[in-house]
Formats: sequence, C-alpha cells, structure tokens
Amino acid sequence: MNIMRYLNKLLILALLATTIWSCDDQLTTSPYDSIDSKTAYETVDDLEQGALGAYNAISGVNIYGINARITDNLRRADSNTGQGMQIFNHNIIAGDGTIGAAWLNAYIVIDRVNRLLAASEEFNTESTEQENTLKQIRGEMLALRAYQHFDLFRMFASYDNSGPAVPYMVESKVSSPARTPKAEFFNLLIEDIDNAITLLGQQATTNNDRLNLRTVQGLRARVALYRSNWSTAIDYATQAIDNPNSSGLTSRSNYAGLWDDSIQGEVMFKLLRPLPSSGTVDIFERASNDDVFFYASNELANLYDTSGDNDIRFNTFFERIDSETVKVNKYNKRNGQKNTADIKMMRISEMYLIRAEAYAQPGPQQDLTAAEDDIKELRANRYDTVPQTSFSDSQDALDTIRLERRLELVYEGHHFFDLKRANLPITRIPADIDAQTASDGLAADSYKFVLPIPIDEIFANENIEQNPGY
Repeated sequence: MNIMRYLNKLLILALLATTIWSCDDQLTTSPYDSIDSKTAYETVDDLEQGALGAYNAISGVNIYGINARITDNLRRADSNTGQGMQIFNHNIIAGDGTIGAAWLNAYIVIDRVNRLLAASEEFNTESTEQENTLKQIRGEMLALRAYQHFDLFRMFASYDNSGPAVPYMVESKVSSPARTPKAEFFNLLIEDIDNAITLLGQQATTNNDRLNLRTVQGLRARVALYRSNWSTAIDYATQAIDNPNSSGLTSRSNYAGLWDDSIQGEVMFKLLRPLPSSGTVDIFERASNDDVFFYASNELANLYDTSGDNDIRFNTFFERIDSETVKVNKYNKRNGQKNTADIKMMRISEMYLIRAEAYAQPGPQQDLTAAEDDIKELRANRYDTVPQTSFSDSQDALDTIRLERRLELVYEGHHFFDLKRANLPITRIPADIDAQTASDGLAADSYKFVLPIPIDEIFANENIEQNPGY
C-alpha cells in the first residue's frame, strides 16, 4: 500500500538512530526500536531484538483515546482548552490527526512484523534451543499481525458481512491495495491466529508483556465474539481461563494492585510504561500540572455501587471531588506519577465476560445458568456485598453482562465497539453536557460508528475505498 512508502522513509531515518532498550530488555514504549531487516537479522538474537522493536511500536493510547472520547463515559472539564474535543463532539472527519495516527501506527507495527517474518524464513537454526526460540518469535509475530489487523477492523469497518474490511498486509512492499473483502480478511486473520497457537503451543511462560499462548487464545475468543460465533467464543475463552499459566481473576483485596502495577494478577497482555513514560495515557489530564481535560461522566459514575465502598472498582478507577465531579485515576497509580500505569490490553475478566455473553446469546449454545455463573464469579471478586445475579431470559442476561463489561473494562478500549456490536446508541445525559459540548450522542445507525479511512491514505492510494458518509 502507499502507506508503505512512508514506512520505508521511517525505516531509513531509523538507521540514523541507535536502538535503545531498557536495562533488563523488558518491552517498553520507547520509539527508538527499528532495525534494518537487510543487515540486522543475522542471528536468532537479532530476531529477538526485531520482535521487541515491533512490540515497541504499538500505541494503545490511540485506540483507548478514541474509544473514551467518542462515547458517553466522559464529560468535558472546564480546564479543557480543546484537547480531544473534535472526537468528543462527534466531528468525525478523515483529516483528524488521532484517527490518522491510529491507522498509521497499526500499519507501522504490521510492516515491522512482516519484515521480521520474511527474514525468519531464511534462518537455519543450529540447536534445539534456537529452533524453539525461532518458533516462539514467529508465533508471537503472527499473533501480533492478527491483533493489529483486528484493531484496525474494529475501528474502520462495519461489523456486518457487507462492505470491505481493511487491507490485510502479509508482506512488506510498496503497493496500493484495495480493502480486503471481509471473508478473505477473516480467513487470513484466523490463519495467523491458528498458526500462532500451533507455534506457541509448547510455550510455558507467564510473561505478559509479550503475546503468549493464553493471550492468543483470548484474541481468538474476542474475534469470535465480534463475529457472533458463540460456540467458538466459549471454547477459546475457556481455554484462556483454564490455561495453566493463567492466574484466574484477581481478588477484590488485590484489585488495586493491578492498576499501580505492583502485581501482575489477571493481566494477560500489557504494554510496559517506563518512568518517565515516553507516551503516557494523557486522555484525561495533563501530567505536568493539574489541568483536567475530561472527568468521568455522571451517568457512568452513578452506575457503580459506591455505598460503603461496595464495588472496589470505583475507588480504584476514580476519585470523587464533589457530587458532580469524578476524576479518572485509572492510569495514575504508579509512584504518584500521572498517566504512567502500564496499558492493559487483555485481562482474564474480559474472558469471563466474553464467555458469559456467548452463553447468553440465543442459539443452541445458550446456557443462562453458565452465564450467571461467570458473572457471579466476576462480581464475587469485585463487590463486598455481591449483588444477586439471576437471569430471567436472554435479554435480561445480555443487559446485565453489557453493564458489567462497561464497569469492568472502562477506558480499556471496548465501550464504543460494544455499542457498535449491539447496534446501540451513544446517549449523553443533560448533566454531562455543557456549552462546549456540541453532541448529545450518536444514533445507533449513525455512519460515524465506522471511522473514516484517513485522508492521507485516500490521497496516496487510488485503490482504497472511503467509508460511507465521509
């Protein structure tokens, strides 16, 4: 695609920089992570460094930021001087910089993966240890390619079977591809995931700053949920939950430790943030002073049971300033530093919620008792006094599960996509609207639930098709 011309320029510039790694070689979000595949991939250790470079290019901030600002989970703060307001006000245009960055960043990661995979095919290993390392790297990179493509799909494509997906790139080359048809897109994506599962099948690691078997099982469950493949979603969510290296749900007493990064707990995959962070989650406030851009919406805050600190999530994620002002603290937990908590990309909680929803959906797989059991298990690890959980029918179950997803996964990049999947509107209540808020929501059938292909890509690639409405 023509975006590859830009990526090639980036890689040439990267040759002028020295790759910087943390002292213990842990994955960080440092931008200095590119390696020229023509000269650098001479050993398996070189491939390992190249894999870290691909991981380091991931920006969880783009998808988190778009998701948080566009929905009904935030309200504008008086100290906001325009930060994030274009998306918040639903002025969704192809020239928006945040949307363009989300597209470009994902394809930068994909290009690095494709360069590494191509180089790895030419390797002759000299030992069983090298062979196992090579399999692990290839498995991780295939999974990462699928992960990034799926995030692009979630943002830039509709979820029905009509219309195209996004270009699925399996090699690094200068080209101008059309958007991949959805059937072909998911065939390629599932092939990458299945091959990754095969390659990572013997991996016995609890390391969650890189993709591992349980995370790839979780990704397969997430994809199945979006495709309404309920039995598959149940199967792979169960595999992720029951994986020997999974720790299970983090208990209520340990839950805050997930967010100050003092424990790993149920986190399946995360992006490490060095101190000082090179790319903070600055969606809600400025790290250098007390300027707040967005508060939690009153509508969201009122959904939590805060009586007697009953729901541990409220005081873990938020700080109530007054009756109508709730500050978001979800990423402010490390050593008192703002916006520096690791970015959680996947957690065991999501697997329970995926499985519960799949059990609750109409169809031969439906099992409302099993759905109840999953929600009861999650709630038992979040509430002091656990709410009664009993589903009268499928709709009752789905309503409860969607609420629990919103409370548990808030600001983790899901709510906008969950509304889109369920064909539900974005609705902001009057208490969350001020004079600078130009939109009170989006209708369920709004074309803006599918983000525009960025204008730079439209101008550069004559074969790319823009989404309807833009």
